[in-house]
Amino acid sequence: MSWIRRHLVLVISIVTLLVVTSGTAAWAVNYDQRSSKTLLPDTVVGGVAVGGFEQAQAISAVRATVEEPLHRKIQVQAGEFQAETTAWDLGLQVDVPTAVRQAMGRSSEGNIFQRVWRRAFGNPSTSVDVTPAWGTGTVSGILDEAALAVNEEPVNAKIDTSTGFVKIGAPQEGRQLDLEASRAALLDAATSGKSSVELVSNAVEPEVGADAVSKVILVRTGENKLYLYENGEITKEYSVATGEAKFPTPTGMWNIVSKQVGPTWINPGSDWAKGMPARIGPGPNNPLGSHALALDAPGILIHATSDSASIGYSASHGCIRMNTSDEIDLFGRVSTGTKVAIVNAGPPVPRGSTPVAATPDQNAAVNF
Repeated sequence: MSWIRRHLVLVISIVTLLVVTSGTAAWAVNYDQRSSKTLLPDTVVGGVAVGGFEQAQAISAVRATVEEPLHRKIQVQAGEFQAETTAWDLGLQVDVPTAVRQAMGRSSEGNIFQRVWRRAFGNPSTSVDVTPAWGTGTVSGILDEAALAVNEEPVNAKIDTSTGFVKIGAPQEGRQLDLEASRAALLDAATSGKSSVELVSNAVEPEVGADAVSKVILVRTGENKLYLYENGEITKEYSVATGEAKFPTPTGMWNIVSKQVGPTWINPGSDWAKGMPARIGPGPNNPLGSHALALDAPGILIHATSDSASIGYSASHGCIRMNTSDEIDLFGRVSTGTKVAIVNAGPPVPRGSTPVAATPDQNAAVNF
């Protein structure tokens, strides 16, 4: 009888255990199903505590903290140019739904009893970082628009001889958007949460500034005068000889390329120079006198002459002759690089008669 009693107790115990186990399993399954749509306790996404939140609720909460600031307006300015953008539009964005789904995935790890245990009795906190990252945005587009509005080509100082005299057009500074510095400023405004940003532009100096035309020589053929302009005003005036009708002094804008003291005259090899010396060194019979200013117009110089009677006439083979004292005076006032404007101010003025040269050297001086 005692054996039957013990057997019965064992059977009852087993049945009770099965019932309890079955009930526990059913509870666990039911609990797991009910809680599977919420995040684990102590879950943090992007610094936002979302434990126990459903996915949509968690996405909304994280967006309000992490994504919303990226949609705030940023005022962009560069001179007169203005635009409005956001960090998000510039390309600084976050993927909140993916981060929340990652956190939800961790809630589903392990078997049913492990999941129930973590939910019911706690677990190490789950943290998912949400960091804005740069992607495709409108940075380049904004910079292109700003550059169109800001960029301005500099204006070189100009020498205008349309009236027959010199008028100086003042140089103007240009402007150019600094693309690299402006890009950096935009990115900084987006990452630091600034509400406005000033793009960077730099002054662009003209290639020809005021200094380049502070002194200008004007030669007026026909009138046979040379004028020295300083800062747009005539400060000196000299009588000169210019090219005769058959050998006119070339009009245009030229530059002084060298200053020569005691120059050597070299026979140009022209028909009119046949029978003249191959070269004539410094001295009283040198056709170039004691001082000469060579232009970048081929073969043309502003030089002193021993043929002072030619001054005021169209008497040379293209060069510009000056009295020696005038040439020395002008020589000391100008430098290489000085602009020389030559204009036609009237018909050639031939001299009454050309003196007869006694020597080949004198012949060169009279004709050159």
